[in-house]
Amino acid sequence: MNAKAKRGVRRMLHRNGVVAVEENFNGHKLHGRRRTWHRNGQLATEELYFDGRLHGVVRQWNEHGRLLGSFRMTQGTGTQKSWHDNGRLNLEFATVEGLFCGRSRMWLRDGTLISDQILLFDRNVTPDQYRRAAARDPRLPKLRGRIGKPPVKNRALQKHIYCVFLSGLLSKRNRSEARTWLKAAGKKARSLGRFKRTNDAAKFVEELYQAGASQVMVPDIYRNQRGDQFADSMLVQLPKAANQRKAVRAVCAQLPKRNPGAVEPDRDMGESHLYLLLA
Repeated sequence: MNAKAKRGVRRMLHRNGVVAVEENFNGHKLHGRRRTWHRNGQLATEELYFDGRLHGVVRQWNEHGRLLGSFRMTQGTGTQKSWHDNGRLNLEFATVEGLFCGRSRMWLRDGTLISDQILLFDRNVTPDQYRRAAARDPRLPKLRGRIGKPPVKNRALQKHIYCVFLSGLLSKRNRSEARTWLKAAGKKARSLGRFKRTNDAAKFVEELYQAGASQVMVPDIYRNQRGDQFADSMLVQLPKAANQRKAVRAVCAQLPKRNPGAVEPDRDMGESHLYLLLA
């Protein structure tokens, strides 16, 4: 480590002014505590770094303050994990001195396994290749359990992944119909993504309805200390008629030109809702 390297702290904020990330550096490397917060101010993750590598206990909480899980790392070596907000495992992967080594798996929030890979110093290998390398290198973690077979990556899987994501978003109670939410501003401001003015956001919502949208919702609403409300996305319930679905998508296609964002899924899969990321 360069003893002359400058120490510093970097903070980033959510749009409501709540701290999103606070991380400590020594030179250009993470060094010390790194924490992230949910938009309601609840601590989300806490990690410790030494000279750019995870070193210590890592913890993760959901937005209600429930501890989802923890794990310990030693100089970038160990099994790292992350969890969905419902407590199910999201990611689990092993690293050695900061490099991917061993099994790496990913699950959806409904428990569906969608990825199961074996890596050797950041390179994909077969189980047999890895076991031979592990027999020669004691640093490498042993492969345990049966290597799963994730579903084939096809359109059906893409739709399932999206539907699981959508169901998680719809399960949140802090949502509102978009027109009602925007018109109810009063003395409390309403901020929808990167739309500069509430009127611009309301106009876009009206265009979606005129094109045939069954309903337009703002999910996952959050607040600042003054009570102003924010939303970073929209859910557009699609009609069944093909021409109307196409018309709604045409309105959404203007979004990147008018307001940076993204539309998911990028092509019609028979989905019930479109997800518009606006921030």
